[in-house]
Amino acid sequence: MAEVSTDPDRLLAQAIGCLGEQGVDLDGYAFTPAAGATQATVWKGVTKEDERPAMALRLTPKPLELIRRIATLVDGVQSVACPTTVATDRLEAGERTWTVHLCTWIGIGTPRKADMGLLGQHLARLHLDLAGSAVDLTDRRLSFERSPVPPTEQQLPTWYVARHLWRDRIFAWLSTQTERMAPQPIHGDMHWGNVVATVDGFGFIDFDKVMFAPPVFDLAKLIATGMFRGGEQVRFQARKTTQLIEGYESVRPLADTELVALEGLAVLLNEETARLGTVYDIDEYRRAADAVASWWIARRRRTRSDPLGIRTARQSNAADRDPANQPPLWPDSGSDSGSDDESDSPD
Repeated sequence: MAEVSTDPDRLLAQAIGCLGEQGVDLDGYAFTPAAGATQATVWKGVTKEDERPAMALRLTPKPLELIRRIATLVDGVQSVACPTTVATDRLEAGERTWTVHLCTWIGIGTPRKADMGLLGQHLARLHLDLAGSAVDLTDRRLSFERSPVPPTEQQLPTWYVARHLWRDRIFAWLSTQTERMAPQPIHGDMHWGNVVATVDGFGFIDFDKVMFAPPVFDLAKLIATGMFRGGEQVRFQARKTTQLIEGYESVRPLADTELVALEGLAVLLNEETARLGTVYDIDEYRRAADAVASWWIARRRRTRSDPLGIRTARQSNAADRDPANQPPLWPDSGSDSGSDDESDSPD
């Protein structure tokens, strides 16, 4: 493990050098920086006239042993496109340790006119493949770090109120439903930047945050990070969300408890956006989280047991299910006050 410079170009050269010592032949590859994860540095490597497969060279602060364990998990996925690991190594850069990760480059770009039903199917297939893995990831369980309580002289932010409503009223109940929401290895960071277009539909990248958790966490993150559109008024893309879930359930049906959890996890992930905005002083994150929380609280007043309309849409498309068996989102909720037209219009 040689000490290396933190200069990106020299760091790249050292990473290629240490892989060469393992016998990895990267001669002829030209590497250029690629948009990647917030913690990892990523380069895309291609050869002239594409005579050899494109590669992704990643430097991540995650421990080498963890990346190798994750690579074993992901390499076992057969049903959908995921990167295949070619080699790994470790570099020391001053006082910082990097893991060098060379893997195949997948994807033909960012999906634009995405087929939500197909994306749901591919995500469900990913979950089924991950569930069948023998790799032990039980040490990487889902947890949410509580955001700090705002000062008493400050008006409570809307995202904090929304978090309080969901976490403190429902989260404890949800934690007792483990038999209906069995944890398994999941992607763990399923935002839209980690979904790429492929010839066959969709592929998934950046598995560094793989965790042992209920699969609905991945679905919730897609909803929290991509189904709310900002502007003068927040818009929830209800139709796309319904299509995503319908596609998912065509491969892997969801239990009623999972649908309740889906919305709550989306709310908690919105709080995470606000927390990151506070930690890194990004006001845009805090404003976006407040806007989404305001929308959610207003919608909850109209449809207390199903603010996002997820279960209502699912019931209308599954006549064989008994709505009376749907667990309420709020313990004291009776009938809904108001109707949801399932449109994408702002409230």
